Amino acid sequence: MEKIVSSTDGSHIFYKVLGQGTPMFFIHGNSGSHQAFQKQIDVFKKNHLLILMDTRDHGRSTNQSEQLDFQAIFDDVLAILENEQIEQTIMVGFSDGANIALSFANYYPERVSKMVLISPNIRFDQLKKSKQLLYKSLRVVSEQLLRLKKGSRVLRLAMKNLPLTSNYREKLKMPILFIFGDRDIIDLKKVTPFIDSLKQAKLIVLNKTGHSILRTRPLIVNKEIESFI
Repeated sequence: MEKIVSSTDGSHIFYKVLGQGTPMFFIHGNSGSHQAFQKQIDVFKKNHLLILMDTRDHGRSTNQSEQLDFQAIFDDVLAILENEQIEQTIMVGFSDGANIALSFANYYPERVSKMVLISPNIRFDQLKKSKQLLYKSLRVVSEQLLRLKKGSRVLRLAMKNLPLTSNYREKLKMPILFIFGDRDIIDLKKVTPFIDSLKQAKLIVLNKTGHSILRTRPLIVNKEIESFI
């Protein structure tokens, strides 16, 4: 079922609801949409209520603000949870969607039972140098040459460090599964100290795998998620 909810600033946030059972909330990556999880839907809708959103400024969701920040997206997630009368959910995020899920759980830990975070980064400098340069170049083109407001907002958010609180270890006590590819755009050496700081975190690194894990390795990703949840 396709739905639209009005967020706190009047933005229209699109999402899909499929299946039944324990809720699972999916958040896609930068410049993507809910369709990023097409290869997960059939597997998990059998025993779970799936919520697949288009984050604001993406897909079929709008943005009434001139800015795009984490708190606005948190409000969008909360609006969906309230609209569906869901008190707590498993969260699954990919790339920037994993960043959003992780940050959301830091501020609203009572709403998240478990998390699956696929290729997140905590700081912008945890991306490999080539990816950092690409983002910076695209931002210059988007802002100064093409003057694309929406594209500029999306890129600025992707380049921000996560707004984690100083006591994040106390907040992020739920079980968390981290999945990366060994050829990911994330520098794993820079991310693993953060993962190691979380008591209930599990790390899986897939061999011969890049950043497009959902598309290239869906069978093993789905298997790992099923085992974890």
